[in-house]
Formats: sequence, structure tokens, C-alpha cells
Amino acid sequence: MKALRNKINFKNISFFFFITAVILLPASIAQVDDSNHLRGKAFSDPFKIMNMPEEWINQTVTYEPWAENAGIAVTLDQHLYPALRPMIDTYAKDHGLNIAVNEGTCGISAGYLFRKTVDIAGFCCPPAKIDRLPGLQYHTVGIGALAILVHPDNPIDNISFNQAQRIYQGKIFRWSELTAEQGNENPDMLIKPVARLHCKIRPGHWRLLLDNEDLFGVKVNNVGSIEDVIMMVYDDPRAIGGTETLYMAHHRYTQKRQLKPLRINGYSPDEPRHLISGKYPFYFSYNITTWEKESIKNPHAQELVNYILQQAERIESKFGIIPSISLREAGWKFKDNELIGEPGKQYSKDIH
Repeated sequence: MKALRNKINFKNISFFFFITAVILLPASIAQVDDSNHLRGKAFSDPFKIMNMPEEWINQTVTYEPWAENAGIAVTLDQHLYPALRPMIDTYAKDHGLNIAVNEGTCGISAGYLFRKTVDIAGFCCPPAKIDRLPGLQYHTVGIGALAILVHPDNPIDNISFNQAQRIYQGKIFRWSELTAEQGNENPDMLIKPVARLHCKIRPGHWRLLLDNEDLFGVKVNNVGSIEDVIMMVYDDPRAIGGTETLYMAHHRYTQKRQLKPLRINGYSPDEPRHLISGKYPFYFSYNITTWEKESIKNPHAQELVNYILQQAERIESKFGIIPSISLREAGWKFKDNELIGEPGKQYSKDIH
């Protein structure tokens, strides 16, 4: 009986020390790093095509009034439009073509494709399943880094991927909670996170930080435009904004002083090699489309897309687009012309 009582006491003492040890663990050790689990998928399955009625499949492309009398109708999202427009205008002049080009968004591109009113549509995101219409082919022009931005007076210039997630989850509240580098003391002020949770149905983009909007904290200011993100960060030293391109932050909506892009795990969004290697985690995937069905495809549109893909290395550097050829060389995965997987990952994981 005494031996049994001693055994029970030993178990109780062991359990007490175990619980005490867990409670007193340093935060850096006790914090469970579930970064990869919370990160959204980068791409959708290219083999899962939407089911559409036969009447829609046989429907031809009919231009809307803005493209009336054009030889090719093109709609591009607000990122691809300024990057590709000079190239398209040059092609039109050299080939004697009337090419109508509309500036829109990924949602507008999807709508035009569904109504079959354009030959080419441009996206800054990988296609969702509902974007994969029968007879539609996606061609990846390249990818571009998305930055997490802070006010230029903020002394912090590097955070970990896990810290970025915890800031936007509402688990890190103050800048002083972050580990200071080089002996600098971080400001003891509240963090004001700003985000633009656009294209929620599509993989990639901000979902490479946190998979869905339910994972973002209640104090995240979800705004509707790129300019809103940039201006709110510029006007408030406490703010952090993401994820946006450096072109938008430093060129299209530039201020007297540029916002500071944070390094993530020591890797910078303005260093192409960091993105090409897969070490920098946030990016846009820029895609354009063509119709492949013989009865509706436009040969001129296919030739224009081929030209854009061949000339992608010549896109002005300020747009930060890394062409597909560089990605192929670095081990990114493609199906025909479409980017479908990150380097160093199994195909099945890339498109889960």
C-alpha cells in the first residue's frame, strides 16, 4: 500500500514539474509555428475544368461596344495594364492591327470571359476553378513580389513569416513585442494592420500569408483599394500594410517619401533572386488567356500572346515582373504555358 502511495505521489510530482516547465518555456520555444498550415494554396488544379452547357461551349466571341471594329479585344487587370500596354501598342502598330485594350480587375476579366466578349483577359492571380472555363488556356507572363509595407519612420525592417501571420491574426499587438535587430529598441505603440482582401475565391496573392479572411484578426482594417492601403500606412507610423506591389507603392501611388518594404525571414521583395529561389513568400502570378476551340479562337490573339511571352523579359523593370523563363530555369512547375507549382515542392502539394 505504501509503495502504491509513493508511486502515485511520484506521478503527481512529475506532472507538476511538466506543467511548470511548459508554462515557463520561453515564448520563442513555446510558440507553435503553424505558418505552413495557415498559408493558403498557391495554385488551383489545372485539370479541374468547369462544367458548362453545350450552348455556352459553342457560343462565339462577340465584342462589347468598347471593342467594336477591333481585330483583337483585350482586358487586363490594373497591374498588367500599365506593364503590357506599351508592348501591345507596339505590336498593333507593327502589324497594322486595331487592338482594343480595357483596364479592369481580375473580376472584370472573369466576367468578360464568362460572357465571351474578349479574346484575351489578364489576371494578377492564379485562376480559381470557376475561372477554368472549357476551351480556355492560361499563359503565365511571370510573377511579381508582394510587399508588406510600413511607414518610413518605423525602425523595423525585418520580421519572420510567422510574426507577419501573428500580426494579421491579432496575436501580436505592439511593435515593441517584435525582436529588435542591431540593438534598436522597437517603438512601444499599437500595430495598425491594413489589408486589401481582394479576389477571395482565387489562390495565391494575400492568401499566401493567411488562407482566408476568417484567419485575420477583428482589428485588421480591410480596405477596398490599393491606394487606401498605401495612404493609410503613409499617414500613420503605427500602420502595417500588405500585400501590395512595389510598383504601386513606389511609382503609381508614390509619395514624397517611399514606404518601407519589410524583409521576411531576411529576404527582400525587391531582390528578384529571393523570389525566384522561392525564399521570399508573397507574390502575384500574372496570367493572360486565349481561346483554344477552333470555332472561336482568334489567330491574331494567339500570336499576340506568343509575342508577349517572348518579350516578357523586356517589360520595364519598375513593374517587378519576373518572366516565366527565369522561373522554369529555377525549377518552378508548369503545365504548358501556365505556372502551377512552386520550386522544391511536390506537384500534389502545389495544387491541393
